[in-house]
Amino acid sequence: MENTNSNPKVLKRLGTIAILLSILSLTFLIRIQGVQDIPDEQFSSNDAYVFYSQAQTISKQGHLPDRDMHRWLPNGRDNRQFLSLYAYALAWTHKAIKLFYYQVTLYHVQLYAPVICFILGLAALLLFLIKYHGHLFATVVGVLLATFPGTIVRSTAGFSDRDAWCWMLAIFTIVIYLHKERMQSGRRRYLATALCGFIVFLGGLSWEAFGIFVLIILSVEIWKFCTTDAEHNLKEYLIWVLMFVPGLYLISPAYRSGYGFSTHVATLMLAPSIALLTLRGIRWLLLRYVGQFRPHAKKLTFGLILLGIAAGMIYVVGQYNAFTTIAYPFMENRLMKSVSELIDPSFTYWVGRYGGMFILGSIGIIAAAHRYWKWNVLTLSIGLALLSTTTFLRFPLNGWISPYWCDHLFIASVLLTVIGLGIMITQKRVICQNERSLFITLVWFLIWVSLTRNGVRYGFFIGTPLAIGTAVLLKHIATFRDTDQTPIQLFGRTLHPKLVTSTLTIGMLSLLLYWGPAGGYAQGTLQMAANRDPIPGRGTLLRAFEWIKNELPKDITVMAAHWGNGSQLNVHAQVKTITDQDHFIPHWIHLYFRHASCAQSEQEALYFLKTHGATHLMITSVELAALAHQNSLVGSDPELDRHFALYEMLSLETSPEIQYSLMPQRKKGYPLTTLNRIDIVGTDLKNLSITAMFEKEEEPVQLPYVAFHGDKRISSEHANTERGGLVLLFDKKKVLRSSFYVPEVGWNSLSVKLFIRGEHSEAFELVHTVPTYGPGTHPDIQIWKINYPENIKPHPKYLATE
Repeated sequence: MENTNSNPKVLKRLGTIAILLSILSLTFLIRIQGVQDIPDEQFSSNDAYVFYSQAQTISKQGHLPDRDMHRWLPNGRDNRQFLSLYAYALAWTHKAIKLFYYQVTLYHVQLYAPVICFILGLAALLLFLIKYHGHLFATVVGVLLATFPGTIVRSTAGFSDRDAWCWMLAIFTIVIYLHKERMQSGRRRYLATALCGFIVFLGGLSWEAFGIFVLIILSVEIWKFCTTDAEHNLKEYLIWVLMFVPGLYLISPAYRSGYGFSTHVATLMLAPSIALLTLRGIRWLLLRYVGQFRPHAKKLTFGLILLGIAAGMIYVVGQYNAFTTIAYPFMENRLMKSVSELIDPSFTYWVGRYGGMFILGSIGIIAAAHRYWKWNVLTLSIGLALLSTTTFLRFPLNGWISPYWCDHLFIASVLLTVIGLGIMITQKRVICQNERSLFITLVWFLIWVSLTRNGVRYGFFIGTPLAIGTAVLLKHIATFRDTDQTPIQLFGRTLHPKLVTSTLTIGMLSLLLYWGPAGGYAQGTLQMAANRDPIPGRGTLLRAFEWIKNELPKDITVMAAHWGNGSQLNVHAQVKTITDQDHFIPHWIHLYFRHASCAQSEQEALYFLKTHGATHLMITSVELAALAHQNSLVGSDPELDRHFALYEMLSLETSPEIQYSLMPQRKKGYPLTTLNRIDIVGTDLKNLSITAMFEKEEEPVQLPYVAFHGDKRISSEHANTERGGLVLLFDKKKVLRSSFYVPEVGWNSLSVKLFIRGEHSEAFELVHTVPTYGPGTHPDIQIWKINYPENIKPHPKYLATE
């Protein structure tokens, strides 16, 4: 009898192990694709270099200094405002591994950290789903999370940013919380509560936005608060709050006196939990000691909730202007709009990252809500449907009803969803266990989809609710026939209902993964995982870093460069920088572009560079050819006084006496230009005639030019720069391969004068050039030494922070 009873348990455990090993192995194999193509000491994410540099410092010194004097000079980067637990975890993990495997380096630890973190988080989620929702449901969720391109990109070996680490902590937090909610009161439940709070504490030391996951848990706590007239488990909630609120406030200055991007971190991470604790405490005191309130406990509860909501709305409205400058999701400034990770996701992005699951997952979540809460969620369902439509189909909708109305529909959808949640909360008096899981999935979906609408980097976090929603939908479809109790016969044998359900589910999942019309993405999963460009790669940028490292003194060299190259210069070139992709002081990046890159005089640039202690200046062709329109926009005043672009010229048909006829290619984001056409006459590169025709001008205009023939620069003698100039790139046979028109403000900017025109005083000395395609080709990167005249002194206006 014992063997008979134990067999199902053994089989269940074996099934659990098999599912875990299969899905986790698949996850690992996908995410290590292409790792062999990443050069040593490089990553496929630029932000990874910040944490690598910090982890190196921790390994050497045991801790981070209060200020990092290798970055953001002359003041240095305030590490007290940076939540650096991820860097500490990397350094400590390396020290532990090195005790047993001394060949493993810190770089190896960080290289594979995203994969390990994602696997650990996925394992925790699968164990929870297997235990409470079954093997089949967990398998579908696991396969989707393992194969979603949207979850792969930021969790591959080599990406090495903290996204997977934070996702792992979030999964641990929510899984432990939901598991705790199913436990009986007692010591084990208190321990689980404390563990959940401790992981929240770790998350709070890892990321400024981890408070969003705290809000997800608090949404369930608010629901519980509204559905009980008496105060239950107040001690448990107090333990949870005490596990992270005091620690974060005492340990991290960012929570006590945050500024910059840390200004509102305490408000997001700590204030909501404290506010709910206060409301629960007030209700407990009033119901316990003021008898008049006991018959009106429900009204008291809703009154307190409305009071809390009103206080929160007043704060948000009062701080909205601040949110637009120092909170990533709300940012409207030019710098943040130029960051590739914060651009608005297009329809092709959703299809490429999640196939058809971004639609099916949304439908599944809505269907599950209707199943549990019936018509109480009509408003909620309409809100979620609108939210999904205005987010996932945003760009098609923009063309149909205009961006203005699409944005307003999105705002309305968020309000409808929140109102729908409120209606559901007031109607539902008894909460079953699965409802908590669904509620958390729904709130997770609402928050992260709303954030992803204005920034593609947040798309990594919506894979979880989409996978769960898709699994719910497939389960409903596969079990729909259970309402009809007719058994299925095959070859004269009756098939077990579970076998039928499993077969249908796996068949539908395979269809969704591989069938193109259904949004199948699986065929490109391995390719996406493998095709990751290492940064900086093996090209000219790496050669420039190597030259800087070998030829310039490390301790005194301060390199002024584009912010995107900042941390790479710290790690690969081992020199100091004045800005980087951390965006610690965004206004300094504006000042750099305005007073250095786009400076209209050498003296203006020298004052700025002297103030920041720069000894060298690095300029790349990418900054000019591809990014000039973005950089100059960031560096312009409200009137866009220094906004320009390098307009790539397109060839037109010409008459026999004209060698080349060109027209400017106008791209999105470029400032308007009145240039219509340019005609080039002549074959002698030293004596070309460049004639430009502008709109509403009858007379043609002669333009100056700079021609590159191999590594030779040939400049025209035409001195009038009022209408800009032309850049010409010829091959060895003197055939024009590409050309760019540069407007006046760009033609006279410091970066163009140095890099293209070669015009400068003794203050700027060209010390190294990296050619584009090797010796004898035009330059790709230039490094300039700065020789300051005696009259150039630091000026405090170039250290302004806003």
